[in-house]
Order: sequence, then structure tokens, then C-alpha cells
Amino acid sequence: MATVLTVAAEKCTGCRLCELACSVRNYGESNPVRARVYVVRDESEGLVGTVPVVCQQCVEPLCVELCPATALSRSDETGAVVVDTDRCLGCRSCVQVCPFGAPSVDRRLGAAQKCDLCDGDPTCVKFCPTGALTAVPEDEEALRLRRTRASAYLAHLRDVAPAGSDDEEASR
Repeated sequence: MATVLTVAAEKCTGCRLCELACSVRNYGESNPVRARVYVVRDESEGLVGTVPVVCQQCVEPLCVELCPATALSRSDETGAVVVDTDRCLGCRSCVQVCPFGAPSVDRRLGAAQKCDLCDGDPTCVKFCPTGALTAVPEDEEALRLRRTRASAYLAHLRDVAPAGSDDEEASR
């Protein structure tokens, strides 16, 4: 059975250990820029909020459907959407279509990177001291929990988004 990551944003302290653990596991270096999970920090109205951003391993992932090089596919072993870096063009299509902002393009590789669930045993979960990140088997409860948390995360993003838009500022 596949494993999925869940995020409890309210538990995240912003320590960023998940980023360090991820980059060490995947690239052998302690470099948050190369992590496949990242922590978003928002400081507004005197409040600080943080939330880890991870791939939601969508049932019908847009990143897979819209990749012009067919470099993304679902792993039969883990159920994770994975990147074939040899095929990836670095075009950022996956980055642009992901509603969760999970993929990025590694500048050194010139290819997309995203969470591959560490072969079914996510390292970031092991290093998260507060339990903000958890790995659960993908079953009905896990799917319900992911949907609930994804909705809460999207609501959080709407709350922290800057007021107004670039179009409003450009028209001034």
C-alpha cells in the first residue's frame, strides 16, 4: 500500500529540519534550497506563521498530464509521482500547474525535483520534532485526512496572500 504525507500546519514551528533532512538524504548536502519539502514563512500583522509544503501525490496529477517530456510518472512500488531527470527538460511546466507549489527545478541538475516519498519511508517525517509531517498508509482515512488538510492549507494560503494584486499596483 502506498504511503502519503500529511501536513498539520498548526504544529509547524518553522525549524526547517525537514528541509535539511531531505537535502541530505537526496543530495548528500545540508542545503534547504535543494530540499524537496520546503517551509513557507509568513510574517504579517505581527504574527509569524509557517507551513511545510510537500507534494500531495494527487490522484490525477496535472504535473504528469502536462509534462511535455513525459518525465513524470507514478512509481508502481511507492505510488509516488517521480521525476525521470534524464528526460526532464527543466521547462517548469510541472511547477506552474501544481496547485500546491510542490515541484521546483534544481538549478544544478537543470531538472525538476519533487518529493518521491523516499522510497516509501519519508526522511522528513523522521526528523520533524513536532509531528507537523506524518506518513500514513493511503487508505480511506488517509485520503480524508489529506483532503481536509489540503483544504486547510489552501485556506491558509489565501489568508497570507498579499492584499491586492500586481494588476492593481500597475494601474496606479
